[in-house]
Amino acid sequence: MIFAAIVAAIIAAVMIGSGIFLLVQRQTGPRAVATVDDCKTTGSGRWTSTHCTGSWIVGGSSLLDGGHVVVGTIDGADAGNVGKTIDVTLRGDTAYTRGLTLPLMLIGLGLVPAIGLMLRARMLLRARASS
Repeated sequence: MIFAAIVAAIIAAVMIGSGIFLLVQRQTGPRAVATVDDCKTTGSGRWTSTHCTGSWIVGGSSLLDGGHVVVGTIDGADAGNVGKTIDVTLRGDTAYTRGLTLPLMLIGLGLVPAIGLMLRARMLLRARASS
C-alpha cells in the first residue's frame, strides 16, 4: 500500500512539474512569429515523434532594424504547420508554440493521483481520530 502511494506521488509530481515547465516555456519570454520550414517524423505507432525546424527574426522587427534570422527547433509544431507562420515564445535557439493543450493536459492528469492521495490520507486521518 505504501509503495503504491509513493509511486502515485512520483507520477503526480512528474506530470504536474512537466506541465508547469511547458506552461512557463510556452507563455513567458520574448515572443516572435516563426515560419515552420521542415518537420521530420521518426518512429511508428505509439512511439512516433515529430521534430520541426523553422526560422524567426530576433533583435529587431526586421533585418533593416538590426534584427537577424535564427534557425532552430520549433517545439510543439507538427507537419501540418510546414510553410505556415505561427506565434511562438523564444528560448535561445528554440521556439515554443503558444498552445496550452499539452501543458494543461499534463497538469490535469497529474492532479488525478494527487487528489486521490489526498483523499486517502484524509480518510486515514479520520479513521485514526475516531479510534
